[in-house]
Amino acid sequence: MIDPPDDTLIELEGCNSRWWTFAGEGQWDHGLALASEDDGTDFDSMYETPMSAIYNSTAFQIGATFGGVREEKYDFILALHIKGEKGQPWRYTDSDLRKSLSAFRDAKLWVTTSDSRRHLPIRLAGNVKIKAVNDPNSEQYGLALLPLVGAFPRWIGAPLISTFVTTTDTTGGGSETGYVTVSNPLPMDFEIFPKWEIQASAAGMVVTLPDYSWGSDEYERAEEDALRKVELAPLLLGENLKIDTDKMAFGGQFNSSLDTEYPQRMGGKRLVYSIPGETPPIQVPVTVTGAPIGTGIRVICPRPWPRPWGLE
Repeated sequence: MIDPPDDTLIELEGCNSRWWTFAGEGQWDHGLALASEDDGTDFDSMYETPMSAIYNSTAFQIGATFGGVREEKYDFILALHIKGEKGQPWRYTDSDLRKSLSAFRDAKLWVTTSDSRRHLPIRLAGNVKIKAVNDPNSEQYGLALLPLVGAFPRWIGAPLISTFVTTTDTTGGGSETGYVTVSNPLPMDFEIFPKWEIQASAAGMVVTLPDYSWGSDEYERAEEDALRKVELAPLLLGENLKIDTDKMAFGGQFNSSLDTEYPQRMGGKRLVYSIPGETPPIQVPVTVTGAPIGTGIRVICPRPWPRPWGLE
């Protein structure tokens, strides 16, 4: 068997919501267990985000200039011992496992240690192969090789969620400022993009969010934007607003439950800065105008780790 750190639990949450224990307490409970690297498990290829540093050079340059980092998808194989049990031939278990994986829908590979629990979204990258010396139906045993792909090459841990709830009624004028906590415990090279969730409990409510540079000179405004804030466009009554500050967010930065033209209402203003790795917990201000008591604003700091455990 593969030999991860002590007490490590490796599980599959299938695309059909069925759970399987591959390694750790409970393996063999469903007639299977994770095989060793000698038997085909490509553990190294699922251990750390595949990356390569990019260096560029001109025709006559001595050496090269750093140009960035490219992160590739995970491609790896898990090998599983599958055995038949009384009333459950091996081929039934093999069939049920196959139905938990898809090339079109995500399953989740979960890894739990004594101090962390993270998952990797995975899909089938090709056909499952069975290795058996003799007829597996006679032997009631087969070695299944699962080719898997993790398109988003990060192990996702529980996010940090922090909420500010207003305690003052500002619908008649004035504003209230409260604080939420943000942080990024990932290694220095790994930034995170916070997400914000806001619900307008009064028409015309205005929220001002922090968008600190955190020392980044990406826009050559590290000092000028050290305490940058972005005032959002006034919200409609009952409007739910979700903000994803990731530049690569497929749905765009601003997503309103009522108005598809909210980005136009923002007049081109955006939140532009990520939170760098090794940023300790810090409170940042949120200001609300025109809101009743009990209005909540939430910030979500994701935890997309480059390994299934460690690096805290």
